[in-house]
Amino acid sequence: MQVKKITYGGDVHSGIRSEGWFRKVFDESYDHLRNYLYYLSGDIYWVDDTIQEVFMTLWTKRFSVREETLLPWLYTIGRNLFLKQKRHEAVRLKFEKRFPAEEPWGEDPGLAEQEEFDARLLSAISSMPEKCRTVFLMSRMDEMSNGEIASRLGVSVKAVEKHITKALRILRQKLEDLK
Repeated sequence: MQVKKITYGGDVHSGIRSEGWFRKVFDESYDHLRNYLYYLSGDIYWVDDTIQEVFMTLWTKRFSVREETLLPWLYTIGRNLFLKQKRHEAVRLKFEKRFPAEEPWGEDPGLAEQEEFDARLLSAISSMPEKCRTVFLMSRMDEMSNGEIASRLGVSVKAVEKHITKALRILRQKLEDLK
């Protein structure tokens, strides 16, 4: 894909990256970014929401983004949000597959057991220390690697491994009578 070179005229060091600069960047890159994200996702509603996130990120990081890499940076932010959404969707589909919705024509005999298990699982997860719970959910629900979790939380990979081990131990203890 050919990336158009756009000059926005904002000097980071003099603090000129103001609302006017932002408006110019928005006006000149919006259509390109929207088309790219639509090409990736095929979902115009998702694209409109995601473009807002991309430009909110630009506004918060406007002083640290280099002028010569601005447009590719916007594309990268958009692509990363798309990939994040796809991972989340895969987790959701996996969860739905594992725990299918109730059949509309009748009561599932195992439904009460499943609801009890779900309640106990949520209770066990809720009882975990906050950091432990956060790491566990990032690992299991968001399917992030230990390295990704460590960099996001600013801790070592070893600390992440310890939190996951602790979380699994808590789950085993709280759910052991369900075997």
